[in-house]
Amino acid sequence: MFGIQIDKKRIYGLDLLRAFAIFCVVDGHASHLLSGTRLEFINKIPLPHGVDIFFVISGFLIGLSFLSYADKNQGVNIGKTLRFYARTALRILPNYYIIMLIYCILISNGIVNGNMQVFPLWKFFTFTQNLVKPFYDFYWESWSLSVQWWFYIIFPLLLVLFSSMSVSVKKITPYICLFFIVSSLAFRISVSDNVTDNFWWDVWMRKTVASRMDNIYIGVLAAWIRYYAYDLWNRYAVKSLIIGVLLMLATFFIPKHIGTFYTNVVCLTVAPIAIALWLPYITRIKESKTFVGDIVSHFSILSYAMFLTNLMLIQIIDNNFSELSQQMGAWSYFIFWSLVIMSSYILYIIVEKQFIKLRNKNF
Repeated sequence: MFGIQIDKKRIYGLDLLRAFAIFCVVDGHASHLLSGTRLEFINKIPLPHGVDIFFVISGFLIGLSFLSYADKNQGVNIGKTLRFYARTALRILPNYYIIMLIYCILISNGIVNGNMQVFPLWKFFTFTQNLVKPFYDFYWESWSLSVQWWFYIIFPLLLVLFSSMSVSVKKITPYICLFFIVSSLAFRISVSDNVTDNFWWDVWMRKTVASRMDNIYIGVLAAWIRYYAYDLWNRYAVKSLIIGVLLMLATFFIPKHIGTFYTNVVCLTVAPIAIALWLPYITRIKESKTFVGDIVSHFSILSYAMFLTNLMLIQIIDNNFSELSQQMGAWSYFIFWSLVIMSSYILYIIVEKQFIKLRNKNF
């Protein structure tokens, strides 16, 4: 439909989760457009951070792929890893660099706010802008891609290393996950003194690679349970979903105060655990043959492009058309959504789809 093909191998439940995740992201950036309108009550509905969902899904799918490969090939070799790197680069980098270029043009012409001088551009090219220290004032949405990129680099290399030492991937993977989960918690403890208000909590705790690796490795741990303990995974799917939903609801209502151990250290790990608990049930939903199901899958496929374009568009609206958006009321919110869908579709068709074809042809 509309030049977007839905692979029959896709798991519809994960498409549904991705679509929900991108809704949470876009709505979170545009919710202020509903302020003062009759639909303002929508802003009071608590939603999880969409990025948390993307992190867990990434860890789950990539973990499952490498665990399956290792099981069938007595480990992970460098050939598998290099092929993974090539496929990942062709999937992630073209959109990422094009949006960065557009940001440079928009900032240079005063269309959106930003400062390209505070942090050197080479850091954004190499995903090192937020390894252990925060960044701000430029290409805000790149923070989560940096987290995922370093997971894509590190996790396969560790599996290659341990495989070369004849260490079982099955046995070592839970320890790798535990290491990164504990490391993220330890990092948050170590930088807690830098967190004095919500802004510094956001850039230090929520948006640095060292702080957020645990989110993705929770997904990998879920993949390990799915692959090696499928009976357990399947038997308790409903109970796991209920516990996960209740745990997520708890994160909405537990008070968050800057400086407390829960807010500074624990809360960013709780939500991904809740999301991982949804997966046994969500992955049972293999397909949807309805029109609505097709729409959901299309949103899932467009989710990466939507993630990269939505914040830029809301900045353009806020910086240049704020009075008009206020006059339009709630309509501005829906027009914004239309712009996000159209721009992401264009980015997908012109750029992302072409590089996916290249990837599938050569790797």
